[in-house]
Formats: sequence, structure tokens, C-alpha cells
Amino acid sequence: MVPGPMSAPGGQTSAVLHSLLPPAVQALAEPLRSVLAADRKQLPVLFPSLPRRAGREPIGSGRIQVGSATIDRGAFRTCDVLAAWLLATLPADDREHIDLYDHGDLEERAMLLRALHFLPVGPLTVRLYGEVQRTNVVLHLEAALCDGDLFVRTLGQPGFDTTAANKLLLKLAFLDLPLQRAFGAERAANPELSRMLQDLATEREAAGRAVWRDTARLCGRAPTAGTTARLVGGLEHGDDHVRLAAAEGLLALALGSAQRPDLRPFVQERLERETRPAIRAALQRCLEAVTPPNHRC
Repeated sequence: MVPGPMSAPGGQTSAVLHSLLPPAVQALAEPLRSVLAADRKQLPVLFPSLPRRAGREPIGSGRIQVGSATIDRGAFRTCDVLAAWLLATLPADDREHIDLYDHGDLEERAMLLRALHFLPVGPLTVRLYGEVQRTNVVLHLEAALCDGDLFVRTLGQPGFDTTAANKLLLKLAFLDLPLQRAFGAERAANPELSRMLQDLATEREAAGRAVWRDTARLCGRAPTAGTTARLVGGLEHGDDHVRLAAAEGLLALALGSAQRPDLRPFVQERLERETRPAIRAALQRCLEAVTPPNHRC
């Protein structure tokens, strides 16, 4: 882990980004920066060439902290990190970033959105999150929202309130991307989001389509009308992943309530029949949470 706050150009964050690059790409970095420092008009010309120059190989595997950002190295490529290093060390301003996004192709936009994880969170982040929310391009939603904690670091920024965050998480559900890939996003759970997710789930069920598995996990953290019934019903689903999500949702519901002894019969009955170890473990924890202390063995 490499701790430290988001630094100024030439500081710790830029140094860490540089260290994540292979030696051959490190050798390219400074000459490219010198070209841009001498003529900033070259940025929209040079930026599209970074995948060809630096390559598209992942920078590693596992989570790492870079400045104030936490990312999964397996989702970030050498060209993404080189792009972030160049944009941070110039430093490029918001107008230049937006110009790159507006005129970029699918690949260039994804590269910029991944680089966004390492840049200071602010109006640019909010602006580009708004662009991502309006698209159904999975690659762009993944680049901006997944495999890092940029989403939770953006919460509370002017223009990115609960309503804006809910729309983005609903997009995550609509495109069926795992919640765990947006690090810490479960903290954004709220009753209005639960209502939206349950409405989406009902629509999909009526159409015979699969429901986002993480619906139960988020709704259990911030229940609304119908949440308990949906979670209890999920315990009988034939898909192991859905049952696990329902069990974890009920656990979150139980832990977030003063007492929910009414859930005990449903959890107990399912636990007696459940065969999957991970689901049994979640159900056991839930059973302990909903059992009054004077009824525990």
C-alpha cells in the first residue's frame, strides 16, 4: 500500500503512478511530457496514441492505494496509468479534459475515465459522471465507477448529491455490473434507491428477465415498502448467488434495526435446508442477529 494524499504535480501520487509503469514505458513518459509542456495543443493529438505507445497490458493484480485512490490494478492498463501521469504532471485543466472526452472515441473516453481515479475529485469528476450516467456504454461505466473507490470519494461534491448518486447506481444495476466492483458503494444505500431498485426488479421479473443480484444487498441496508418480503422470498430462489444476496440483505436489515424477531422463523427454516456453506454462514449470522438474547443458547 502506498499512502498519502493526492499530491501536486511532481509529488507522491505522480511518483507512484510512474513507478507502476514498466521500464520501457517509463522511458517514454518524460519525452512525452516535454512535448506537451512545450506545446499544449499537442495533447489531443498525442492522447489517442497512448494505447499504441504504452500498450494495454494490466499493471498488475490486487488492490493498491495511490494517493487518496484505491484501485484494483488488474483493471488498469499501462496506457491508463501513463495518461493519468501525463494529465497530473502537466497539469491539464478541466477544459482540456472535457475536450478530450468530447472528441474522444470509445477507447479514448475509457482511458480518460480510468485516469480520473487518480486526479483530484471535483467539478470535472461530477461533470464526467453526468456524461457516464447518460450512456449505456458498459466500458465507460466500468472505467468510471468500477474497480476503484472514485464513486464514494465523489459523494457529497457539489452537483453529486443523493439523487445523482442513485441514478448512477441504478445504471450499475441496469447493466448488471457487480456492486463489489464499486468499492464502498454500499455506503450510498438509501430508501429512495431501494424503491428504484425494487421497481426495476419488479419490471424485470414481469418480463421474465434476471434481477440484479445485488438488489437485496443494497435494499437490506435501507429498507422501504416491500423490502422484507422480497428478501425473505429470495431465500427460496434456485440461484445460489441470489440466495446468498438475500441472506446478506436480511443480515443488513437485522443489524440496522433495533429488533427483528419476526424474521427468525424464515431464517431458521431456510437454514435447516440450506446446503451451501457460504449461504449457511450468512444465515447463521442473521439468525444470531434476530434472536433475542434471552432465547440464545
